[in-house]
Amino acid sequence: MSRTRAARCLSIVATSLTLAALATGCGDGKDSGSSSGKDIVIGMVEDTSGGTAATSAEASTGISLAIDEINKAGGVGGRSLKLIRQSDGSQPSQTPAVLRKLVSDGARVIIMNSSSASAQQVKPVVEQEKIVAISATNIATAIAEPPNNTFSFILANPITDIGTVYAAAFKKIGVTKLAVITDDSPTMAGLNKGLLPIFEQSGITIVANEKAPLNSTDVAPQLSRIAAAKPDALFVSSLGGQLEVLFHNTAHQIIPDAPRISLASIGNQPETWKLAKPGALRQLVYASAISADNARSTELGGKLKAKLGEKYLGLTAFAAQGYDTVYLLKQAIEKAGVDSSPAQVRDGLEQISKFPASWGRQGFTMSFTSSKHVGSDGLCGIVLRRFTEQNQPGDNWADYQPQCS
Repeated sequence: MSRTRAARCLSIVATSLTLAALATGCGDGKDSGSSSGKDIVIGMVEDTSGGTAATSAEASTGISLAIDEINKAGGVGGRSLKLIRQSDGSQPSQTPAVLRKLVSDGARVIIMNSSSASAQQVKPVVEQEKIVAISATNIATAIAEPPNNTFSFILANPITDIGTVYAAAFKKIGVTKLAVITDDSPTMAGLNKGLLPIFEQSGITIVANEKAPLNSTDVAPQLSRIAAAKPDALFVSSLGGQLEVLFHNTAHQIIPDAPRISLASIGNQPETWKLAKPGALRQLVYASAISADNARSTELGGKLKAKLGEKYLGLTAFAAQGYDTVYLLKQAIEKAGVDSSPAQVRDGLEQISKFPASWGRQGFTMSFTSSKHVGSDGLCGIVLRRFTEQNQPGDNWADYQPQCS
């Protein structure tokens, strides 16, 4: 093994979760990053150091578990799945080169496990390479829409679905004046462009719209301006991580009585909850995708708990979506044939219908066709949950849940 390759492998082991590290594909031999002729190589663009690192790590946990299960059960058509990984640090300008490296190392399909902006950035490259790139957790609608979308797919409900659900929820609880605080990442800039117009079209007035850099240590000025605008509720649109906890810690002090609503990130990043001050997340509503009535979610949670032991902090939507991504690819490869080309894997994926999901409400499914590259079948993939006084995710939000369609 070369010094360069050894250093990369050691870095992966040091920065990834235990399960994820088991599937890095690091090993001896000059060809260890490419297919041996027996393995089916899956490439993954991940984020180990940027703004979506926490999200990426959660998804990697589910991805690694699924690969482990499939290989122990005999693989796909008798061939093992092999995961090779490259990090783009959530830097979209780096993602095309990272993806091309995975392709050159023998990847038959690509899992996008970094930011939505990264997934959008590589769409032309994916078209050129004619290889499936499927986003495990990204929600930017543009990933699956023209142009350059014939090989780009997403699993989760897109931001337009989330906007529709929240607009209805705001109407239900009487919110007409909304304040927004967001980070300055390219991903959130893109998502907000799709999200906020939906709110405004539903009759909600955005009375304040504040932004903070990802490395902020003080957001009191932004929250003070929001308090002065006297909103009915505060909407937090963020990648999550330390900055979103800072948003909530500060809002808890400055506008403690304002209802707070968030996207999915913080509710699916267990390591960040301990950073919140006592009660700072109390009653925070977020767009989860995990519901107690889904037996598949319960089963997956049990598997992860058995695998991770004390490190298991609860099932997250990101872990469930990562897990399902691998099983969707397994089915696509089986439909296309184990010796199929990367382009034919796309055809196999487009034949998958009513795939039972490990996330969403009971009975929720995913389907793809040549004209439908968003997997979610309706709004039952979105579950609104709220935090407890102990800064832990609690019950489903009783005030509103989306109607299944």
